[in-house]
Amino acid sequence: MTTAELITALERECQNGVSFDPMAVRLLRQKVPFEDWQIEDLKAAMFQLESGLWFSGEMISDYETQLKFEEQATEWLNDYGCFSVERLFKVFYGVFQHIATTEDCAIFLKHLGFKVDVWGKGGCFCSLSPPNIDDNLAEISETIAEWLEKVDGTLLFNEIEQAMPHLTAEVLGVIRLHFLPEVHEAEVGGVHCWRSTGSIMLPEDFSEKLTIIIDTMVALDEKVTAQKLGFALNLFYRIRLREEYTLLDDDTFMRICAKHYQGGNDVFSNTKITHVNAKGLSVLGRRVRSSNTRFSDLGVPVGAELVFIKDHHISCVVQDGLNQVEYDGNAWAISTLANHLLGAFSGNGFRYFSYEGEVLWDRRLRLKRANNNYEY
Repeated sequence: MTTAELITALERECQNGVSFDPMAVRLLRQKVPFEDWQIEDLKAAMFQLESGLWFSGEMISDYETQLKFEEQATEWLNDYGCFSVERLFKVFYGVFQHIATTEDCAIFLKHLGFKVDVWGKGGCFCSLSPPNIDDNLAEISETIAEWLEKVDGTLLFNEIEQAMPHLTAEVLGVIRLHFLPEVHEAEVGGVHCWRSTGSIMLPEDFSEKLTIIIDTMVALDEKVTAQKLGFALNLFYRIRLREEYTLLDDDTFMRICAKHYQGGNDVFSNTKITHVNAKGLSVLGRRVRSSNTRFSDLGVPVGAELVFIKDHHISCVVQDGLNQVEYDGNAWAISTLANHLLGAFSGNGFRYFSYEGEVLWDRRLRLKRANNNYEY
């Protein structure tokens, strides 16, 4: 029998998967006869899940369900450039047979021809190639930062989830920790929010009082901790300052204190934090968000024509060196215009317009790589 005929026979006789261990092969041949040299051909046409068993696509689901699965994966890749495999797994949980974990879902995606990477604590991601997953996640973090800037630094987490259905809440949290150290979680009015530390309106004399407290603690040979600083600031202001300004997270509070301390003592050296790069290796250093993309950084001059990649009959004209363009007689931020043309959150407008035949986001990545100036 041919390989295709053997797989059809295995699908009929072994719906729960196939083992090619020597003992199992002897039993399997009683149902479906095949030669030793055909085993490698069968493996090449099938895929092995974490259980160690081998499956064909038909053993997992019917063709129509697989088609919907592939369509959703393709849609998210076209719209966002990447997605969390766990998010896709949650959408199709219970629909497939034998796909019981995110890792199994990733294996199935690879079998269908999709590119899957593991990114540190963020888990498995399916992404386009190029760019790599680092670039995709950096873009997502930049988009969130732009949203926060537009709404004065506080954004409902539910709104972020709705705008990014391709990512789980856990993955969004990892992106925040890795790429957005100046953004922290907070309960505002009892609602879960993401908040930029720069948007917190602290008392005008906060830096002065904080510096006095820290220098006094150092002079007394007292260890500077979040708890001690919080208690001392409560006494100075006669309020529970951390509760008043929603600074309950110790890391966020100490980062703000490090930013406002004006003395000369090295008491915040431990604010350097370890993060994980795309290969899972620990990297020590201060995490900083890359600056917002600007036309001037891309070598795109004022007056240049940008073409909308979803419809080449639509174009706009660059108005300044930042992100402003003119379209239909009105001024727009490029991301806002992309939202308008797509009728949905675009993520980042620089991904949807091209200059001189090159997508602006691709141009940004190319220039960054050329300058060896990208490190997360």
